Amino acid sequence: MPRPSLLKCLTQVTSPHHTARCMSTYIQASIKSTSSSNLRNASENRRPTSQALPSKARVVICGGGAQGAAIAYKLAQAGWGSDVLLIEQGELGGGTTWHATGLMGILKPSQLETRIAVMSRDMYLQLEEMGWYTGFKQCGSLYVAKKKDRMYQYKKMLSCAVQHDLECKILSPDQVKEYCGLVKTEDLLGGLWVPGDGVANPWEICLALGCEAIDKGVQVIEHCTVNSIKQEDGKVRAVETSKGLVECEYFVNSAGFWSRHVGEMSSPPVAVP
Repeated sequence: MPRPSLLKCLTQVTSPHHTARCMSTYIQASIKSTSSSNLRNASENRRPTSQALPSKARVVICGGGAQGAAIAYKLAQAGWGSDVLLIEQGELGGGTTWHATGLMGILKPSQLETRIAVMSRDMYLQLEEMGWYTGFKQCGSLYVAKKKDRMYQYKKMLSCAVQHDLECKILSPDQVKEYCGLVKTEDLLGGLWVPGDGVANPWEICLALGCEAIDKGVQVIEHCTVNSIKQEDGKVRAVETSKGLVECEYFVNSAGFWSRHVGEMSSPPVAVP
């Protein structure tokens, strides 16, 4: 089946009890391609979210994107499911997640970022083992460098890859041409090939994590906005939302684009880079 162009028109997708959503024809085609497999699309198997806001929760997570859903899922795995509340101002997976590119670079400039990326990849593979469709495909990444400092960065990434047992290879300009004949190599110093990198469907991954989290006891409240975070003696005590007040011990800011704004709601404000 030929791969649809990433630059072509958008397709409108609707789900029961959820608003219509536009997504690229490539992602839409990848969702349809699972119909003949045993993997389930979380977008077609949504769990009902909670309607009533609880008065207490041990952990309140602000933001129902891929990051917030992953944190909720991991906490539920650790046995905290019934003590976790996830608040989303729109719909689960309805923010940046649903129109993200889905590029998955496993090898990162720093060791910490690489470790997190490896953990994410392993988690997506676990989801597929559990029967959820993630769209994860290892197609590899080709990095190119025109300056010496960029090549130096690639060499640092190579040393980081050894620590995490990740396969990668420094390339000469001629080797870059072998991997991708369309690349103009006359002004290149070299490149880096990372075969473990790939692409995934971030929307389906987010919804799958949400389904698993809900099944493990996590409460998800959609269309609920955080207004302020109440602190006392340097500790979070409660979160004021558009649907009422929730007492809590921990507050997780995973609001994505709005993270800085959420940080400024605290008193004193919490700086978000």
